[in-house]
Amino acid sequence: MEELRVVQAGLNGERKLRSIFEKYAFPFEYYVVHDLHLQSAGKFQIDTLFLSRFGAVILEMKNIGGQLHFPEDRFQIVRTLEDGKTNSFECPSVQLKRNKMLLGDWFHVRQIAMPIRGAVVFARPQQQFANTRKGLRILFPLEVPGYLRSLENSSECIDATALKETVTALLAANRAYNPFPICSTYQIDPRHIATGVLCEACGLFGMIRISRGWVCESCGHIDRHAHRQAIADRFMLLGGALTNRECRQFLHIQGSDVAKRLLKGMPISYRGTNKGRKYWMELKDIGECLSK
Repeated sequence: MEELRVVQAGLNGERKLRSIFEKYAFPFEYYVVHDLHLQSAGKFQIDTLFLSRFGAVILEMKNIGGQLHFPEDRFQIVRTLEDGKTNSFECPSVQLKRNKMLLGDWFHVRQIAMPIRGAVVFARPQQQFANTRKGLRILFPLEVPGYLRSLENSSECIDATALKETVTALLAANRAYNPFPICSTYQIDPRHIATGVLCEACGLFGMIRISRGWVCESCGHIDRHAHRQAIADRFMLLGGALTNRECRQFLHIQGSDVAKRLLKGMPISYRGTNKGRKYWMELKDIGECLSK
């Protein structure tokens, strides 16, 4: 499902960007705010906002496979996959420009004088570009620290006290957004959802449970942890609680003990005992689950 794939790719990309800030520090006072949801002239969301006495930097993460082309006559990017198939997306320069404008409005109302810069961060270092768009700064994750360090060459625009007050105001105004369950958000009939375990190698559903994990009957690919993606998909798609029986039906497996063991090995909360036990997966746990 395209909606789920897009959301998952975004989550994976955001995790990569977060990990950069867990590994690097900067020799000046700074603040990093992830997944910021604000409203000024309109509602807007910023993947990562970096703030220092040298200004604000919006970092928008993109996780798109294939070769990317930026048409000169329209603000889109065209992706070409290895099989030759193409599709188009809105150019990230549009989102970045809009977010800079709306954040500028948010600052203006609060009399915050701070320049706003921006860059698009592509999650895949192997990303190929047929061309790039003039004026759009593109970075890969490992280039982010160097770019932010270069801000030291700029003039300071705000003192430490005002900077801290700005961050406090941003956090107070932030309104978290949860896109899940996707079926409800996008008004998708749950009966149209394909069940079973997806093979990442060939893209077909119906992997079979074996002692070593899961095997695809179509291509023979073996994956020890393929059920993690399937179970996470189920929570992202449908939300709510999951019983052992529903888990077995969704994964197409037999045996309550097998389902119980699979669920136990994931960051899932539960209540109740025996047949009355129900399982929940929080949004924050989905990223942890899929990164293992």
